[in-house]
Amino acid sequence: MSFSPYLRSLGIGAVAGLRSMTAPAATLRSAHNTWAPLATALAAGELLADKLPQAPSRLLPPALIFRILSGGYCGGEIAVRGNASRLGGTALGALGAVAASYGGYALRMYLTETLRLPGFPIAALEDSVAVLVARAAVAA
Repeated sequence: MSFSPYLRSLGIGAVAGLRSMTAPAATLRSAHNTWAPLATALAAGELLADKLPQAPSRLLPPALIFRILSGGYCGGEIAVRGNASRLGGTALGALGAVAASYGGYALRMYLTETLRLPGFPIAALEDSVAVLVARAAVAA
């Protein structure tokens, strides 16, 4: 099943909203870019650091801005690979990052604080969703 480049751009942006470095790692790896190993190492570190109690909120301005930039960049790259507009893909990637940043945060808080589910498995599930969506988004 093949998705449109714009839907894939939105998806990779959403990945950036959930895990800021997973989107660039997947995007660079799929292009066999020389920066892919570094991005992958940073993504792995982020997956670990996110589970720590002192991890900062993804909604703090520096984190949110980075997620938007990450989603926009990756969305633009995915769009171009699919012969679509870089500008459209960039906009959709940034939009996906904003939506997933706020939506992921709200869902995580609801599950952990309101329903009192343990945070670690919720974060691990969020990691899994981010990786699976990233894989689908970069698949040509």
